[in-house]
Amino acid sequence: MIRVHNGKERVRARLLRLTAMVGATALAAVAVVAPADAAAPAPAAVIAPAAASAQMVSFDQQMITLINGARVKAGVGALTEAKGLTSLAVWWSNQMSNGATSYNLAHNPNAWTMVTQYGASNRTSWGENVAWSSSTATTAQQIFTAYMNSPGHKANILSSSFHYVGMGTVGGTHGLFNTTEFTDKVEAGQAVAPAPVTTTVVNNGDFIRDVVGPAVYVVVGGAPVYVSSWAPFGGVKRVKLVTDVTFKKLRQYPADGTFIRTPGSGAVYRIAGGAPLYVSSWAPFGGPKPVLNVDPAAVAKAGQAGWYSHLRWQPADNTLIKGGSAPKIYRVMGGKATWLTSWSLVGGPKPFTVVDPKAITLAGSNTFYAHLAK
Repeated sequence: MIRVHNGKERVRARLLRLTAMVGATALAAVAVVAPADAAAPAPAAVIAPAAASAQMVSFDQQMITLINGARVKAGVGALTEAKGLTSLAVWWSNQMSNGATSYNLAHNPNAWTMVTQYGASNRTSWGENVAWSSSTATTAQQIFTAYMNSPGHKANILSSSFHYVGMGTVGGTHGLFNTTEFTDKVEAGQAVAPAPVTTTVVNNGDFIRDVVGPAVYVVVGGAPVYVSSWAPFGGVKRVKLVTDVTFKKLRQYPADGTFIRTPGSGAVYRIAGGAPLYVSSWAPFGGPKPVLNVDPAAVAKAGQAGWYSHLRWQPADNTLIKGGSAPKIYRVMGGKATWLTSWSLVGGPKPFTVVDPKAITLAGSNTFYAHLAK
């Protein structure tokens, strides 16, 4: 329900619990909120920060896609994501996930005023949907369906009063929490540049999503490396929507010789045989080289199936590597680097990748060097 308050429209909400059935699986105790009569919004309060869980980026991008698909079908314009609104949505989902509401689903009581501190000081209308599921495996489609089955949430999603959206979903030991913020206006520079309808132009460093799937990737060495959180990249970035044909033409693994870095730890790796081999020093490479940031989870979960399958845990068999300027060439078999005593063993000279010598000599000695076996 849209109400007039101090000359400005706003939408408030009340808790509604429901159980949604998806196929044969019960989505237990999905909690959502619907517009209702409201008291005046409380003034913004300082709430002690909680340990933040990573935003579920791909989930949130799919939610925005689902919402905009429904809006286009209903004849209202698509929403544009706003950076500040997304930051506020992630913050509130973390507040619920970390116990600020005793792990109960609740609206942010200060959202009406807080959006002004998150890039929407010019807003005249606002809305908020929140949802909870006991399972962090719940999909965006399931939460979206639950919202659309609730008249109040559906009204927010399809409201022509709203033009901007912020989306924040986190998961933890108490389940999955989603917060969706809506406003009619945001300040200049807040809007995340809309992705092209589709594109066939993909460059290293681009954030992309295949039109047929929800996952977001960053392109490194010509390959898509999964992004589970925006945090390592300094916040929400523009995501290019690419055709399925274009996505399938990308490399399975980054090109050999590509340097990648995991922000936070600052660890640098060089790709060899599809796997990240740790770089302890730039000296073997003649000095610093350009690097591309990747989600640390992509390295930690390298070799897993599905979204994490674009990095190997260890180099592919028959990958040839050389430790800096040392003359020895090594062939990787079963994850272990063995000295190649003669080119005749591989049918003559072949391309090789120069790596940090310590990646070979310290193979298997700790987490950084686990991408080659002893």
